[in-house]
Amino acid sequence: MISKKIGAVIASAFLVTSVSACSGVSAGTQSSEKTITVALPAGYDDSVAVTGLWQELLSEHGYKLETKSVDLAAGFSGIARGDLDGYLNAWLPTTHGTFVDKYKDQLTILDKPFFDNDRLVLVAPKSVPENTIGDVVANAPAYNSKIVGIEAGSGEMKILPDVLKKYDATDKLSIVAGSTPATLAALKDATAKNKPIVATLWTPHWAFASMPIKILKDNLGGWPKPDGSYVVLSKKFAEKDAEVAKWMSKFKITEDQFSSLMLDVSQASSPTDGAKKWLENPDNKKAADSWFS
Repeated sequence: MISKKIGAVIASAFLVTSVSACSGVSAGTQSSEKTITVALPAGYDDSVAVTGLWQELLSEHGYKLETKSVDLAAGFSGIARGDLDGYLNAWLPTTHGTFVDKYKDQLTILDKPFFDNDRLVLVAPKSVPENTIGDVVANAPAYNSKIVGIEAGSGEMKILPDVLKKYDATDKLSIVAGSTPATLAALKDATAKNKPIVATLWTPHWAFASMPIKILKDNLGGWPKPDGSYVVLSKKFAEKDAEVAKWMSKFKITEDQFSSLMLDVSQASSPTDGAKKWLENPDNKKAADSWFS
């Protein structure tokens, strides 16, 4: 299992106040704060970090940002209906494209990505000799002929079978769906024991700063081109609270900033505590302040 500390970080991101079983919208609106409720699928460490950052920032402007733990399909459906106000880290045009395209007429996708180099990858310990996906396919038995995967409903896991087809590896490597925490735990164990493992991941991710792992080069171009990270809002919310939509439209983050935000959140007792630490950096604070100018 992943460490209790990181597990607590992820779990804390999913704590919400009482929610209506019908609408999926959080109750407790008697507070003087305006409440925003966003989708937060389990296992998406980058989304946990981004959401934690906006929880902290919006709290300084009279808003309470709450989260609802749902899978991507249910999340985008809820946003389209207006039951949820948005999702803060949609990978487009490819990884989450099938979810967004289904409801695009009911969604407001902010014009520009806040980050523009999201990549789906396969990773392995730095200690293994294989450096490309093709190398791993050629030596599949050393990896128990399997790829350790994340959540079955994720965009990455839906795309991975096509990647294996590109490498003519459908019969050589089986895909074992699981969860992001379980995958990270398996990577941590394998690197500690210098054992071969190939697993799904994405970049940026805090794991690259905390484990001796490497991205396997996609030598045949099986993965799609990098995505951008977009804020997706319900049309209802974007019209009702245009000020928040305007703030989020100015959101822009570099790869170093994104990676450090994820690392700070992964090491903190809660996503907002991690965000507070990240904001202690003057450059990060300056960037965040500019989104509200």
